[in-house]
Amino acid sequence: MRALLAALSLLLVTTGCGLLGGDTGADGDGTSKLEKPRIKIGAMPIIDFAPLHMAIQKGYFREEGLEIETVTIPGGATSVTGLVGNQFDVSVGNWMSFFEAQSKGVADLKLVADGYQARPHNFVIVVPQGSSITSPQDLAGKKIAVTIRGAIAELLAKASMDAHSVNHGGVSWVEIPFPAMPAALKNKQVDAAVMVEPFITQAERNFGALPVLDVAQGATGDFPISGYATTAAFAKDNPKTVNAFRKALQRAQKEASDRGKVEQILPSYAKGIDQVTASLVHLGAFPTRLDTVRIQRVADLMTVHGLLPKPLKVDGMVMENLPDTN
Repeated sequence: MRALLAALSLLLVTTGCGLLGGDTGADGDGTSKLEKPRIKIGAMPIIDFAPLHMAIQKGYFREEGLEIETVTIPGGATSVTGLVGNQFDVSVGNWMSFFEAQSKGVADLKLVADGYQARPHNFVIVVPQGSSITSPQDLAGKKIAVTIRGAIAELLAKASMDAHSVNHGGVSWVEIPFPAMPAALKNKQVDAAVMVEPFITQAERNFGALPVLDVAQGATGDFPISGYATTAAFAKDNPKTVNAFRKALQRAQKEASDRGKVEQILPSYAKGIDQVTASLVHLGAFPTRLDTVRIQRVADLMTVHGLLPKPLKVDGMVMENLPDTN
């Protein structure tokens, strides 16, 4: 919650903002098919949202009558504050930020679409070469880097440690940005780090980092990571617009099952990913359906680890699909 409250005082990062599309969503008689044919999307330049950029570049939103403006945001907390402040209409974000905001009454949100789901080697605890840590059990009592306390990396790490009977009560969790983690390992600032792609691949290639525990396998396998949300007010007032957004995005999510297409799109928008890295990173899955049973896992695990004030049922947050409006 600390990160979420801190973000309330931040201005949105709008670097890289631009209009994409061009179709006004008008019928032949000049009347608009959609309530709001021009919308702003809060977006992050990370692997999770490759289909969003694919749909933009291939004109899928335009074909649904939507003109898209992307607003670059730094993280999940800002996605919530931006939605609440009407600085954009739909936003990408991690499920944890959305559920925390909903549970604590910070926002009234509707979930628009699923975005990204973990697969093996997407979230890994790594150590430097020569480390005395060679098994999950060796992580007990160590100093471990995470980007933000109480976020998805720490949650998955704790759940995975539980599954391996590792006591994480004595672990010191240290906040370090992903790009700075390799240096922190090399300089012995921390003993280990919970890293994600493409930083895992970069650390293995450039610093010889070694995996100790894949925290997205076993009990946390196929774990839901991120998706798209809007406010309940926007969903109520603009159902056809949201449905058009979902249709275009779903088309791209399906295409993202082709790894080659994801590799091609990543260097065009994702920070720090060149063509070589794009060909090496371990990709997660891009679901084409918002499955409430699947994403309920996130809220349940947050509750177990004390990250929600009370249990949250996510099915009430999901916006239902409309019939085809074309």
